[in-house]
Amino acid sequence: MVIITSYKWGQADTRREGERRLTPTATHDRTHPAVGPAPREPAHLPGFPSKPPVPFRSPPNLAATSKAEQSYHSSFPSTLLPPHPRGRQIRWLDWPPSAPTAPTSSRHAAAVLGGGGGGCRRLGCYAGTDAALCDDLLQEVFRLLPPAAAPAVSLVSRRWLSLLRASTSSLTLRLPVSSDAAAAATLAALLSHYPFLSALTVVSAATPARDADAVLLAVAAAPAAARFSTLRLLPDSAVSAAALLAVCPALSGLTSLHLTAVRPLSFRWLELLPRLKSFALVNSAASVDCAGSSSDEADGGEAEAEAARALQLERLSLCGIRSTDRGLGWLWRRCGSLKWLQLRACDGTGDGPASPSFAGCLAGLLALELRACRAVADRVLLLAADHCHALTSLLVYDGGSSEALHRFIQQRAAGLHTLDLRLPLDLHNDHLLAIGAEPVHDGVDPTHNLAALRLQSCVLITGDGLRSLARTATGAGIKELALVSCDVVEREPGLLTFLSQSMRRLRRLDLSYNETLSDKVIGAMLSSCRNLIDIRLRGCRGLTGASLVSLLRHCGQTLEILDISRCPSIAVGNVEFFVQRATRLNHMIIEESAISEELKAIAQKKGMKIGSLLPYEGPF
Repeated sequence: MVIITSYKWGQADTRREGERRLTPTATHDRTHPAVGPAPREPAHLPGFPSKPPVPFRSPPNLAATSKAEQSYHSSFPSTLLPPHPRGRQIRWLDWPPSAPTAPTSSRHAAAVLGGGGGGCRRLGCYAGTDAALCDDLLQEVFRLLPPAAAPAVSLVSRRWLSLLRASTSSLTLRLPVSSDAAAAATLAALLSHYPFLSALTVVSAATPARDADAVLLAVAAAPAAARFSTLRLLPDSAVSAAALLAVCPALSGLTSLHLTAVRPLSFRWLELLPRLKSFALVNSAASVDCAGSSSDEADGGEAEAEAARALQLERLSLCGIRSTDRGLGWLWRRCGSLKWLQLRACDGTGDGPASPSFAGCLAGLLALELRACRAVADRVLLLAADHCHALTSLLVYDGGSSEALHRFIQQRAAGLHTLDLRLPLDLHNDHLLAIGAEPVHDGVDPTHNLAALRLQSCVLITGDGLRSLARTATGAGIKELALVSCDVVEREPGLLTFLSQSMRRLRRLDLSYNETLSDKVIGAMLSSCRNLIDIRLRGCRGLTGASLVSLLRHCGQTLEILDISRCPSIAVGNVEFFVQRATRLNHMIIEESAISEELKAIAQKKGMKIGSLLPYEGPF
């Protein structure tokens, strides 16, 4: 929409709707018989004095003018009059003539309040540009914006705030410290403005035990509760099993749930979530009652277990489980569909030291993770060796004896695709030789060969063990190798070159936190390894820009991800040169303090990501 601002020689000068302030002028019409020649420059140009516009609601009284003047005015629409032929000031007319509309944006509000920039000083004179944008279009634009833009968008207008909330599908909230139910009431009021949420995370610190249930009830009462597919409830205290039983019908659409703790420890409410696929529980000792208080103790025997409907869980993460915790047997017997299991800081699997029901969930398991579970790692590894026939991924950090790990590798290594070990004092060369040994069991799928080997802080392995593995068919097929903080890399400089020559299919390499690694070693290794797409050199403090030159020479046409964070000897100029020349690089991981403006410009031009955060992939 445009508004005619002045007339000169029968032509209209138009401006955009955001620049529609009409400055009074003494414009003349050359064609009028009673008016002389028009001046060359109109009086509304800068430097000429002018009076402010005088608003009024009715057109001029044509009865007091001459017939010539009346005919002159009658040739124009009644809603917009040209300059008066005798040089009188142009007066404002209300447009549209209906009632004024409320501000729809910050720009509109500034015009209504008479702000600067030459904006209109009346409500009726401004038709905001965003009024022409439909709600669906604005919501689609909001969905494409980064999360950091949400605060700025919410301040534009009430309409934009409402549309932003309606287009938000994922939300993370941190509740303030409170000693009463005020936090729950605030949460309920806030969630009422987000009708289309599908993922919600609520974090609250110093939450009293009685208020954890109130927070859960507030979440279940939200308008979007039936739409929730992911819920992470992380208060400091535990929620009660009774509250979970009460809210599960309202949250029946959940597919992923993360809880800090449940008190008393109970899992029967999981039956009320038929779509739940992922469940994580942090069973901290500070927030859970003493052992033996579970409401699932009276399980009804094996007959009930057989008659009970199996849960649809495929991913399960448990933290802080003790051997004396009751109720785990009920869960293990109903997890026959489990594909991914993670145990963290657990000293047992519940229901006593033996826990006979635990083995029932291992048959279909594809991935197993044991983190800081030294007390129970041996038993779990031995059970996995006997029951996990389909296992393709194993992660063991800080736990497990050498004997149990060796037996597992002998029985299941042929089917493994990923092996991730952080065992400083329990991993030896014998384990590497067992990994590379030919499979001795019939019926093993030959396509399940080891593709990723990750070793961290394994100080007892030597170069001979890694060379022996690289010479085997299993070692030659490895595509991803990680030697993080491994002394063997620093003790034997020629080891990396030998591994790169033997592992021809290597595509991803992680040498992080080998502080004495030199440019010469990196250059020699890269000369035999030209197919890398991902290399991590985080914390290699001995590397300089020469390593980037070698990397550009040998892998500049293939590399996609590079991590050189915490490498202070690499200059910013070397990084800029590398990013400019690497043709396929799409992610550079580096500290924020080392990112120059030139580097930002290059990254923006090439459309690549640059920052200090690693891409995270995880279920919870």
